[in-house]
Amino acid sequence: MKANIMLKSALLTSALIGFASLSAPSFSAENSALWKYQVKGDFNTVLTQLKSGLEAHQFQITGEENLSKGLENNKKIWGENKWNTIGFQNVTAVHFCSLVFNQEVYNVNMDWAVLCPFKAVVYNMKAKPDQITIQMTRPTYLMAQDPHPKAKEVGKKVEDRIVAAIKEAVAH
Repeated sequence: MKANIMLKSALLTSALIGFASLSAPSFSAENSALWKYQVKGDFNTVLTQLKSGLEAHQFQITGEENLSKGLENNKKIWGENKWNTIGFQNVTAVHFCSLVFNQEVYNVNMDWAVLCPFKAVVYNMKAKPDQITIQMTRPTYLMAQDPHPKAKEVGKKVEDRIVAAIKEAVAH
C-alpha cells in the first residue's frame, strides 16, 4: 500500500513537471532576448514549412536571406579552414510582417518600428544536420521596459502569435 502511494506520488510529480514544461516559454538559456526552438528534419523542408506556416497565420514574407551562401564568400578572405570554425551548415533569415501587428506596435511607440518586419533565423550545424534551430528576437524582451501601458501586452500578443505560427508550421 505504501509503495502504491509512493508510485502514485511519483507519477503525479512527473505529470506536473511535464505540464509545467509545456507552458514554459521557449527562450535561449544563454540569452533571454532570444526565442529558440529546435526540431528534427530536413533543413529545406523545415524552412518551407516555416514560411508556409507564417503565411497561413496571415504574416507576409517580405524577404529571405541565405546567409550561409554569403558567409561562404569569406573563404576567400579567411581561408578554407577558418571561415566556418563553428561548423554551421545552413543559415537562412526569413523576414515577415503583419499589417495588424505593425499598426499595434507603431501605436505603442514609433521606436518599435525596428521590430517590423520580424525576422526568424533558421540554421543547422554540420555535426547534427537533422537538428534544425529556429530563433528570433523576442518582442516581449524588447518591449518590456517601454513605459507605455500597453507595451508589454502588445509585445506578448505579437510574440505569442509568431511562436504559435512557427511551432504549428514545423510540427507536421
